[in-house]
Amino acid sequence: MARRLLSIWFPRLASDMSLRTRPVEGPFALTHRSGNADHLHCLNTAASARGLHRGMALADARAICPDLATRSADLAREAAALASLRRWASRYAPMVATDGVDGLMADISGVPHLFGGEADLRDDLQARLERAGLHAASAIAGTRGAAHALARHGGGIVADGRLAEGIGHLPVTALRVAPDTAEALMRVGLSRIADLIHLPRAPLARRFGQGLVLRLDQALGAQAEPVAAEPDAPHFGVRMTLPEPIGQQS
Repeated sequence: MARRLLSIWFPRLASDMSLRTRPVEGPFALTHRSGNADHLHCLNTAASARGLHRGMALADARAICPDLATRSADLAREAAALASLRRWASRYAPMVATDGVDGLMADISGVPHLFGGEADLRDDLQARLERAGLHAASAIAGTRGAAHALARHGGGIVADGRLAEGIGHLPVTALRVAPDTAEALMRVGLSRIADLIHLPRAPLARRFGQGLVLRLDQALGAQAEPVAAEPDAPHFGVRMTLPEPIGQQS
C-alpha cells in the first residue's frame, strides 16, 4: 500500500480563533512584543490586502493602515487551538502530528476510499474548516516534505509516483531550508525545485550544505521522514459503584 500523507496549513489560525469570539470589521491583527517593540503576529485577510505582513513593526503598520484593530497574541491559546484541531483531524487518519506551530500532518494511507477518494476527502476537510471559520490549505502527497511544500503553495494532490512533477514547479523555499540557503540558490539561478532534482548531490552538499540535500531527498522520497504523533495527555477518572440502584420518581 502506497504511503499517503495529508498536510493541513492554517496561515491565520491565531487571528481566526480570536475573531470567532469577538468579530471585527476591517483590518485586524494580533501583536506580539519582541525586544522593545510590538510586531504583527497574525493578520486577517483585510489587513494583508492593505500591504501588512507578519513580523512588521506595529508602528510601521499603523502608518500604513491607521484603522488597524489589534489585540495581544495569546501563544498558549494558539497552541491549544492547534492541539484541538489535531484531535479533530483524527476523523481522517489514525495518526496526526503537529507540523510546526501552524500546521498538521496526517498519515492517511489506506483511508481515502472511505471518503470516496483523495479528492473527496480533501474537499470534505476544506468544507468543514471553512464552515468553522478557519482559513486552511491542504495537500496530499507520498512524502511529508512534498505535502508540506504543496500545502503552503496553493494546495492540491500529487499522484503516487509523480513527486518530481508534482513539486518541481515550487520555489526552493518550499523545501524548508534556511533562508540564507534559499537566497544563495536563487543567486545562481536555482530558483525552483526542478532545477535541483537532477543535479549531483555531492556538489550541492559541498556548496549549499548537507541540509539542502536532506530536505530535497526527503521531499522526493529518497530519504525517509517519519510522522510521529504526539501522545495525548493522560486522562484520569474515578468511578463509584453504589450498592443499590438510584432512581427518581416523577
